[in-house]
Amino acid sequence: MSVALITGASSGIGMEFAQQLAQAQEVDEFWLVARRKDRLEALAASLPVPCRVIVADLACEDGISALKTALEAEKPSVKWLICAAGFGVFGNYAQVPEKQVLGMIDVNVKALVRVTYMTIPYMPAGGHVLEMGSGSCFTPLPNFNVYASSKAFVLHFGKALRYEVKKQKLTVTVFCPGWVDTEFLGLAQPEGANGPKSMKPLLKVEPIVKKAIRACRRGRVMCVTNWYTKMQHVLFKILPDCILTKLWLKMQRNA
Repeated sequence: MSVALITGASSGIGMEFAQQLAQAQEVDEFWLVARRKDRLEALAASLPVPCRVIVADLACEDGISALKTALEAEKPSVKWLICAAGFGVFGNYAQVPEKQVLGMIDVNVKALVRVTYMTIPYMPAGGHVLEMGSGSCFTPLPNFNVYASSKAFVLHFGKALRYEVKKQKLTVTVFCPGWVDTEFLGLAQPEGANGPKSMKPLLKVEPIVKKAIRACRRGRVMCVTNWYTKMQHVLFKILPDCILTKLWLKMQRNA
């Protein structure tokens, strides 16, 4: 039984990956992982492929254990692993509660690594791993510090993992979109924090996910979406952090 395993599948980018990969009919079953059971069940009912709903909070040990137990019991052939679970919170060190700080590290970093490592043994040659990076991963970002730092980890982790699994003929792609028109931005803005209420340009989720899937199939190590984010990526390689930080802070004030 071939499987596409998608974390963060209940909304946004994760949901879009499920919808587009289901249309391709490359696998026998989808494993949809997220916290919100009602949304997962609604998504499963809408897809033209059999689905297994795994309700799990990957920030908690019980959530990780639930997925690990399912893998060990079924021993599926995982053709696609999409690690799209994650969240971010705007605000400086004094504004973001410790629970959310640790939650970003637990989900964006620890859970991503653990899910990836527990799934790779079940992936056949030709399998694809997509790790959810961000356009925020290329430089330090005040008032978005922990999120951006967690995504910088993901970028380095994915690039290195690519070489570790090369003999198994697996591909690893780090997906680095810019600001996407999903619920992320609304949830990322806590009351009283310094982050912007909105960021532009906002990207539509359907075309960027289509581009990411194409990048995976071509074996690309990284997928940076639009011209604006690509320009940022290039500038981050050339300009010193102090200049980039001032530009970022100015963009926040303008937003």
